[in-house]
Amino acid sequence: MSLKNGKPNPLNFFEMRSVNFACPHFKFFTLNKFQPALLKNINDWIEYNLNGRYYIGRTIGLDSSNNIIYGIKIGFENEKEISYFIIACPYLN
Repeated sequence: MSLKNGKPNPLNFFEMRSVNFACPHFKFFTLNKFQPALLKNINDWIEYNLNGRYYIGRTIGLDSSNNIIYGIKIGFENEKEISYFIIACPYLN
């Protein structure tokens, strides 16, 4: 269960919840703006509100005029969690 429900999560206890690399079987969402404070706030929101394994990190991409843009890549192992994240996270505008 998530922290907001007050029940411990075994993945948190064994420090296996946040992965350091983008697993190929995860479902991803890219936010096309990078700010270190935003990255920390999103990470804290995921830790508090969701249950499964996830990845969050920086990414580089191109916009329509071929300019480099920096972003945040967020991936979830469970497809239901990425849907809930996109709908409920207050840091996504």
